[in-house]
Amino acid sequence: MSTDPRSNLAGLAALQAETLGSPDVCVAVLDGPVDLAHPAFRGANVTALEMPVSSDEAADRTHGTHVTSLVFGQPSGPAPGIAPKAKGIVVPVHNFRPETTAPAGNPPDLAKGIRDAIAAGAHVITMHGGALSPDAGMLDALAKALARAAERNVLVVVAAEGDGNEHFHVPTAASTVLAVAAEDAEGKLLDFGMWGPTYRDSGIVAPGEGLIGAAPGGGTVAQSGATFAAAMVAGVAALLLSVQIARGKQVDARAVRTALLQSATPLSMAQSERGKGVLRGRIDVAAALKLI
Repeated sequence: MSTDPRSNLAGLAALQAETLGSPDVCVAVLDGPVDLAHPAFRGANVTALEMPVSSDEAADRTHGTHVTSLVFGQPSGPAPGIAPKAKGIVVPVHNFRPETTAPAGNPPDLAKGIRDAIAAGAHVITMHGGALSPDAGMLDALAKALARAAERNVLVVVAAEGDGNEHFHVPTAASTVLAVAAEDAEGKLLDFGMWGPTYRDSGIVAPGEGLIGAAPGGGTVAQSGATFAAAMVAGVAALLLSVQIARGKQVDARAVRTALLQSATPLSMAQSERGKGVLRGRIDVAAALKLI
């Protein structure tokens, strides 16, 4: 089932009636390259950082374009996003190829992307990828980048995606990130999620099935998965940060993370068993807004 990405997010309409995002709030998208010439981004305040994959003409832009539109797609365009008036930074760290959906990004690439996003002024970073490997050498740079984000009060939203099994995954298992799992329109957790007790207190579940987003060249496409759910949560975080500004408060991404976690609706027993106690619960936008 394909749908407007906003329609299954209860409470979002009321939040968007208060704000569509502030240009003083910056969201960085760590994904593949993006077709920023797409009509969905006409009028959006989104720029791309130069990364090694940026000049690769063969790189598939489908995934990155879709994810970016879920956050920044303009209201009058073909793929409306969650926070269209926020500032956006595209950080291409995954080199998708047309013949495969597997990202070529690795922990060092992700670490550099996080550092670059922080240096560019990001308040929120949405990303996917990382490693299951316990190899400290591979993960050291990524762990340090996540620590820097936490020190700078930057919220890192990470997709809890995998093979449907329990794992210890970095960055998803980091105590400072906000992990996001995906569910379908009926509230069933998607099979290709990733679960584990390390994520129980640091993540939430959000809609992630059949979400319509921008496709390279001007069209739209429906895609499913935790990466797309995470992008929507990052957009909600940007709106909550914008509310902080509108109410005369300091931008505090740490407080937004806490609000999203504390307000999450607990999953049913059956859902919790399916996810082995996964995450805090389902995102509740209205309840989170009350805590800001």
